[in-house]
Amino acid sequence: MFVNKKIFQNNIFLSVFLSLIVFVVLIIFYKSELWNLADKNIQRVFFNYSWIWSSDDRIVVVEIDETTVSKLWRFPFDRKVYKKLIENLNKAWATVIWFDIIFADKTQSDDDLAKAIKESWNIVLWWWTIKKRTEIWIFESPRDIFVDWAIQVWTFDVRPDSISNIIFSLSPFKRLVNGEYEYFWISILRAYYSKIFNDKSFLSDKMIKSNEYINIKNKIVLPLSSKNTNDFIINFETSTFNRLSFIEIYDNELFYWKQKEKWNKFLKDKIVLVWATLRWIDTIKTPIWEDFWVYIHANFLNTVLTKNFSIYFNFYYELILIFLLSILSIYINLSKSWKILIISNLSIIWIIIIYSKTLNVLHFVMNFPFELIIAVITSIVFSNIAKYIIENKNKNKLHIALSQYVSKEVAEEILSWEGNVKLEWEKRRIAIFFSDIEWFTTLSEKFSPESLILFLKSYLWEMTEIIKLKKWYIDKYEWDAIMALWWAFWKNNSDISKNSCETALLQREKLIALNKKWQKDWIPKINIRIWINTWDAVTWNIWDEKLNYTAIWDNVNLASRLESINKFYSTYICVSQSVYDETKDYFDFRYLDKIKVKWKDIAINIYELIDYKWKATNKEIIEKFEIWINHYKDRDFKLALNIFEELWKLWDKPSLVYIDRCKTFIENPPTNDWDQTWTMTEK
Repeated sequence: MFVNKKIFQNNIFLSVFLSLIVFVVLIIFYKSELWNLADKNIQRVFFNYSWIWSSDDRIVVVEIDETTVSKLWRFPFDRKVYKKLIENLNKAWATVIWFDIIFADKTQSDDDLAKAIKESWNIVLWWWTIKKRTEIWIFESPRDIFVDWAIQVWTFDVRPDSISNIIFSLSPFKRLVNGEYEYFWISILRAYYSKIFNDKSFLSDKMIKSNEYINIKNKIVLPLSSKNTNDFIINFETSTFNRLSFIEIYDNELFYWKQKEKWNKFLKDKIVLVWATLRWIDTIKTPIWEDFWVYIHANFLNTVLTKNFSIYFNFYYELILIFLLSILSIYINLSKSWKILIISNLSIIWIIIIYSKTLNVLHFVMNFPFELIIAVITSIVFSNIAKYIIENKNKNKLHIALSQYVSKEVAEEILSWEGNVKLEWEKRRIAIFFSDIEWFTTLSEKFSPESLILFLKSYLWEMTEIIKLKKWYIDKYEWDAIMALWWAFWKNNSDISKNSCETALLQREKLIALNKKWQKDWIPKINIRIWINTWDAVTWNIWDEKLNYTAIWDNVNLASRLESINKFYSTYICVSQSVYDETKDYFDFRYLDKIKVKWKDIAINIYELIDYKWKATNKEIIEKFEIWINHYKDRDFKLALNIFEELWKLWDKPSLVYIDRCKTFIENPPTNDWDQTWTMTEK
């Protein structure tokens, strides 16, 4: 039971871990063009086969087609042609008439057209904007003689998806530097409802916007496609809109027979879109087909009028679902039973099918259909790779690691990973800990060989126990020196700097007790010097006759050389800038210097670790030191010298370094480009 429970717990943990990797992979490629294109193409399939909509008969498209142009001889037409069209449409009781023509230039027939627009009082015109490189918007709009009598004059601007170049949704607004303007389909709806309800306030009412919908007088309620956008998804109908040729309305005889054929249902209470559908006019891709621009707008109006809205499924819920499905897929595929593998993977496929079908029935659109498929496929691959590694490779390495160089606590941590410990080389962020005994060479001369070994054994055992307590890994001993690494095996390294500082303070506290004990044996008082650094390093296992897991790289070499900095400043615990930045809220530090070690070009800031913040050790000296070191940085060496001499009287040893340095700079001031860096002359 115990073994089965342990395996179960480890497989759950491994499933979550690998799922996080899958999730990271998905996030990395989330913004790529390839994945976006795949998402859009899968969404096209849903639009094609999942929803069957019918067109609303209130929408009529009057096409300026090839037949019209051939009979009227040219395009654009004379303004009198549009006047006659308006008159015939109004005879048939059309509610709103919208023109895909700006009427911006002046012609001899403008007065006739203006009169028709005035008498009609149901015309919607549009204007256009062009953005130059200078960020200035140029407006191309109908002449004032037409605008004055149009019921609405607004713009339109349809932008397809940047990756797939397909229209999926539209926005009701166009944002310019001097304001926000409604697009034409909102204007048409305003005009339509103002006529239907005989309420002109529809033309000017403010549109109410929320993060879920846009609403005008509760008659135009448009749900946003998602809470993070102002777009609305278009449901493209798969039947045919009411279509008429321009010439059928313009030609009185054709118009008469059309009216007779349709009776009073011909154009009564209809929204009429007058648009060019010529072969040389631009078309645009929809999820279903490639069509003229007018049918993009017609489909949008159809979506609003029929209230067959669709929205994107909740972004976060879908991500959570993908993540949970990845965990389930990985956990199942870690099984050794091939029967379970087949049955479970078929079940996952059915879950995906049911999930997608349910969303379609509820008029939801999936945000990440391609990511869902990739997550399941990747999960299967990752789980099988992990299973192979667990069963064939890492078990042997794990046993070797347990027997060679890990403490009991570390071993338990490693075992809980079921073989995920990497013994090959890798670059990672770790804490590096160096310590040695101050003046050990001189001290060792006072011992006999036997007593020296006993002393070192006692000292190293006590210090090592503290290191093990904080879960460090002992890299090596060199007589009195200790090199330890933190986070050599684990991925989570959020507290490594804090743990390293606590280790140093615990060792200092332990040393006080040891000195009292050794004093009875006439052993001189000793001090230890510690250097802590958190940097990137390469950790790996050196495969020689005896395994040796260690860290190498330039940062490790630099850290070992900085350990001697304590000797130069007469300090005992010195840390790097990275350690200070990560732990300054927990401990008191003193800024020491900005230095370059010998044969290195990069300067680093170093700090002295004083104690926990709550202990408030030597607060007065630290504050004075930090205040007057600023005088040193500001080149006020005489004032700084006086203060450092005052601190030296209080036995503040680092002040002695700055006393000598201030004296040197008073006699030989640094150059103008001096950046406070001090170059060490000894290795």
